[in-house]
Amino acid sequence: GSGAMGPGPPPPAPRAPPPAQLMLLLLLLALEARGGCAAPAPRAEDLSLGVEWLSRFGYLPRSDPTTGQLQTQEELSKAITAMQQFGGLEATGVLDEATLALMKTPRCSLPDLPATAAVRQRRQAPTPTKWNKRNLSWRGCDVPSDSALGRDTVRLMYYALKFWSDIAPLNFHEAGSAADIQIDFSRADHDDGYPLSTFPAHRAHAFLPCDHSRGDAHFDDDEPHCPRPPDAHGMDLFAVAVHEFGHAIGLSHVGAAQSIMRPYYQGPVGDPLRYGLPYEDRVRVWQLYGVRESVSPTGPPEPDSPPPLPDPPDNRSSAPHPRWSPHRCTS
Repeated sequence: GSGAMGPGPPPPAPRAPPPAQLMLLLLLLALEARGGCAAPAPRAEDLSLGVEWLSRFGYLPRSDPTTGQLQTQEELSKAITAMQQFGGLEATGVLDEATLALMKTPRCSLPDLPATAAVRQRRQAPTPTKWNKRNLSWRGCDVPSDSALGRDTVRLMYYALKFWSDIAPLNFHEAGSAADIQIDFSRADHDDGYPLSTFPAHRAHAFLPCDHSRGDAHFDDDEPHCPRPPDAHGMDLFAVAVHEFGHAIGLSHVGAAQSIMRPYYQGPVGDPLRYGLPYEDRVRVWQLYGVRESVSPTGPPEPDSPPPLPDPPDNRSSAPHPRWSPHRCTS
């Protein structure tokens, strides 16, 4: 029955959801409003991974946990569009199936856009950096001796470097101690700000000549890299190494589908002894170092313009990431 009890204390105020949940709620509501029945809204876990991916690779500044300031729907949509354009996808501005699939593709763990990028013209890539010398030493450290690669590992590293020095006036020589390019096989988070073996399958990275760890290349020791010819289940270590050594001599990511410097793993490239660098990659390294005397710079006509490097994100709501703070050149 009805008792004589008073109204009692007011219920406690509901706790505000954390910024990540607020961001996802904002995006879900916006997508629902925009999408209607045209396409199903992405799952919450896909949205979470998408936002993390866009932040990790430079398309979206991180939310500031100290102020609770979040990205707007316009910023999120702009970041998704930039990623789609750079990845060669239809620019829908929403996390559709094709976009999520590309986000889950194995790739290099360096950002496509430096987190500290200054204002940059839309069609202009980051100002290149290069070594101020032509004789560079390299050393393989912590090369796995018990993997399927065995003693082929150092040989593959040699050939991956040689393809760059064959076309540009660079000379690589193996060193037994400190070297310009240090090659390591590492596992997971190895304290350089770019963890391996994490979503979305980061396989390797190397640092540009202007970085604090300039020229160093790190490969995922947990990944089943394979010698030539690679099998159906392993990564082609040679293809990954050619890409990473491109970073080590100063090349950044590009969106061109045929470039070895595209950030996504594109499968085996075939026999290292018969591999040829795509013409666009040759031109880019020639712009840095010139042409080796024994090489003719002629080649096929320049391909269609690759997808433009998108504008760096507006950093008004970003906060420095405590772990992702290696110095990266922006000039």
